[in-house]
Amino acid sequence: MKLRITIEDTSYDVAVEVLAEPQAVPPKDDPLAAVPQSVLQPPHLPDTRPEDKICRSPIAGVVVAISVSPRQRVRQNDSVLIIEAMKMQTSIGAPVDGVVEEILVKAGEAVKSGQVLCRLG
Repeated sequence: MKLRITIEDTSYDVAVEVLAEPQAVPPKDDPLAAVPQSVLQPPHLPDTRPEDKICRSPIAGVVVAISVSPRQRVRQNDSVLIIEAMKMQTSIGAPVDGVVEEILVKAGEAVKSGQVLCRLG
C-alpha cells in the first residue's frame, strides 16, 4: 500500500506493508509468570566497590594526627585521621568497614583535596 505523508509542507510518498495481527497469548492466572526470573531477581552486586575502600581527603590542610595503624580493623565512619585547615580540625572517617591496608600520609604532612590518605581491605 502506498501513502503520502506531508511534513512541514513537504510531501513524501511511502510504501507501507500491512502485517497480520499477532496471536494474543491468553493470560495466565499468575501475571508474573511470563516475566523471566533474571528480571525479577537481578544479579547480586557487591556491597562495596574497590574505589569505596579508598579514604580521600575532603579538604586541603595538614595532617594533625593519625588514629589507626596498618592491619587495624575499622568500622564505617571510625576516625582514621585528623586534618587541620584554617585553625579547624576535621576528623576523617573510614568510608566503609574494613582493615587498614596502608596509610599514605604522615602527621605534619600537607594534603590536597581529593588526595588518597589510606586504603582499606
